[in-house]
Amino acid sequence: MDAILRTTNEQILGVLQGWDSLEALSVLRFGTDRYDPSFFISYDVYHRGPIPEPGEREQLFTFAVSFESTRDGEKDRIMVEDIPVRLEYKPVDQVDRLVLAASDGGAAEASVTSTYGFFRLLQATAILERGDWLRSTRKTLQYLPDAFWAARIAAYQARMDHVLADLTSAAYAGEALFYQLSLAAFLEALSSLLFAVNREFEPPGRTLQESLLALPVLPEEFETRLAYLLRSDVAISDTRRREIARLITLSALRLS
Repeated sequence: MDAILRTTNEQILGVLQGWDSLEALSVLRFGTDRYDPSFFISYDVYHRGPIPEPGEREQLFTFAVSFESTRDGEKDRIMVEDIPVRLEYKPVDQVDRLVLAASDGGAAEASVTSTYGFFRLLQATAILERGDWLRSTRKTLQYLPDAFWAARIAAYQARMDHVLADLTSAAYAGEALFYQLSLAAFLEALSSLLFAVNREFEPPGRTLQESLLALPVLPEEFETRLAYLLRSDVAISDTRRREIARLITLSALRLS
């Protein structure tokens, strides 16, 4: 697997290092091996100024057996032999605005935006840096003020109260679709709150459950109660799941 990653890095670098606007390039690998259905290699391409348009990029990735760009041109998906590869193009000034908002103590934008981008900034392996921007940004993220985390905790406490009310309404009214949407919103708000309480950035969805259960500070009986919420057993009624969600909420709100 290391050989695959090394080869793919070399091919991607062979294209991107020729871009004058490239500031830094980092990589994350998802999945265990190339036969894992969730396996892919993901690159974050941090740039200052314009980058080639999708049509030109397709011509540059000559080694790719397939190429697809999102409608906004901010992401490419390519296949390198049988390896799925994703590239996300991130303007440095946009990243700087989010980091500045967070480091200033939790401006509204920072308190309600997912911290997954910050997770990637810190956890991805840097394979090219021009200057010290990436190193400096990572240092800033490692020392965010308590006010940032306090703002996130307050925002998601309020969010949990709101979605629990929706879940209650949907459960007792028998509104199946609204119930499922409310349960998903509840789990999302709960996850964001718990990562904020533990002063950790949110990981990718594929590892979310594992990462949640590994947090040092969790609500009481959390693993058992979460398992009940995630079960599809028809013997567990929607009202029973709602009650479990209420107990988790009461316990989670006491953590902060």
